[in-house]
Amino acid sequence: MQIPHLVARSSLVRLTTALLLAPAVGACSDSLRSLGPTPAVAESNASELFQAFTARFSPNEFGPKYGAARVRLVQSALTPSRVFDDTTVWEARPSPTSRLLYVGGAAVDGNRYHLESRATPAPVTRPGDTRHVVWLESLEPNVYRWDTHVELAVGAVTAEEMSGLVTALLTAAEGKTDRELRDDYLAAFPRAAAAFGHGFSIDSVRVAAGALGTTSIALTASFRPELMRAWYPALTGYLDKYFGPARFHFVLTDRAGVVLFDVRGANRAISLHWRVQQGHLTSLFGPPKPWADSLVLTADLTLKVKLFTVGVQGLVTDFVISNSGHDRGWTVVARREPKWVLPMLTERLIRTPLRRPFAGDGSSFRLSVRDSAGSQSLVGRHTRLDVQESTIMRFLGSLASHAVGDLDVRVEAEEDRFLRDGFAGLDGDLRSLAPRWPVKAGSPEIESATRP
Repeated sequence: MQIPHLVARSSLVRLTTALLLAPAVGACSDSLRSLGPTPAVAESNASELFQAFTARFSPNEFGPKYGAARVRLVQSALTPSRVFDDTTVWEARPSPTSRLLYVGGAAVDGNRYHLESRATPAPVTRPGDTRHVVWLESLEPNVYRWDTHVELAVGAVTAEEMSGLVTALLTAAEGKTDRELRDDYLAAFPRAAAAFGHGFSIDSVRVAAGALGTTSIALTASFRPELMRAWYPALTGYLDKYFGPARFHFVLTDRAGVVLFDVRGANRAISLHWRVQQGHLTSLFGPPKPWADSLVLTADLTLKVKLFTVGVQGLVTDFVISNSGHDRGWTVVARREPKWVLPMLTERLIRTPLRRPFAGDGSSFRLSVRDSAGSQSLVGRHTRLDVQESTIMRFLGSLASHAVGDLDVRVEAEEDRFLRDGFAGLDGDLRSLAPRWPVKAGSPEIESATRP
């Protein structure tokens, strides 16, 4: 169950993404070469991409109205009736049963990032600009739907090129040894390695050649509080409190149950295991099978909040890959209620409202890249979640509000600084690395140089 992404930025998700991105990019110094048809275009696209994230994670400042609204929304995420008629939160009321909030974000003076409420959707004209739309709809008494969209402008890179980057990152280990991968990463990305190393470490990268030209890759990384505390003390405390005791296991399979990708996390560490064959993702075990576009993602996740351990077991979702055209992405749809991990004190509470997020079309999360000629390409996320208010939802809401409340101004500032330093490091490494990229045969550079 997710709190709307606009109002409760998930530090664990964002930092895990960054943690995985750094070693993945470093898996091969040529991975970023896939971001354009020529080295010059790829370098420009990659630089805009990293600069967009660097700008987004500049020190955040909030307009007065939005600053107050985001707090109210966090506190009421699982009890929406508390804010539905709050005129200080919403920018528009399209109907008696719906409310809208628009937020725009942009870099200011090169070292700050300003977010504020707007009367209309915000334009995005530069890498790093963002626009957010939060829609709250009353479906029936005590039942509400959150619908949130967040988009980040990332420059001229196309959806196809971003899709190619993901493939390049996951298949880069083919033909390399463990030592070659690590040496390549440290040599090509020293600034990024140093920045992300202030708190995280790559414990192992194992590459094993298999039958029929397959290659298995296993990567393990960990959160290291002792490496982070001197640089980011507040962020260290927050991550140690919530990431330390967290346990999770995500398994991606095809419709027949064949395992494709495995992610496990416990004791401040995360491990990933996947397999490739001749530049393509394939099944993890047995005879290699290519990935389909419609898959199944099963999740187990527990967190400790206050004195309580809460989470889900056996959350089965549809995982749909859109890998063509100008809008590409991953969509996760949950239509089946999992087994809940809840404190014993909730045993006597009516649990019917816990089924509501999975009814009908279910809840969904989509991560995508969309491009359009003459406009900024957009990395976006879209979340839909139905909430039925009740005593048990108020209890869960209080736990969520407590966890988000711990994500205070100091933690957020240090989180942004950590991510900004990492992406700035990637951008700096790119400038040193790109001149060494080889020109591919058949590329425009070769064609122009050999044309009579």
